[in-house]
Amino acid sequence: MKITNRDARKFVQQRLPFQGSNLFAHTRTSEDGTTWYVVYSYGPHHPLFVWADGIWFENEDRFSVTTSKHRSQTHPLCPTVPLSTEWMQRLARGGYWAIAKERILQGVAA
Repeated sequence: MKITNRDARKFVQQRLPFQGSNLFAHTRTSEDGTTWYVVYSYGPHHPLFVWADGIWFENEDRFSVTTSKHRSQTHPLCPTVPLSTEWMQRLARGGYWAIAKERILQGVAA
């Protein structure tokens, strides 16, 4: 659904897909049926927020003034777990359990 960016937070809080101005969100589903929700600024290279397994994750890296504005327009207004852009991209691509599986297989303690 095409919306104005100032209306985006309502969609994020309900985890609904939307298309704004250089801002969008959608739900992803893994092969096993697990779903997660991702909010992007300017494209899949920059996820701002991911809701996965009942937890909100937030990109902790800072970029442009516009991306900072997108962050403030879409923040779900609840506690978030900060992650780097790299980890947010991984989370956005594969969901929470894909990251956990990757870390376990690599022998990295969580």
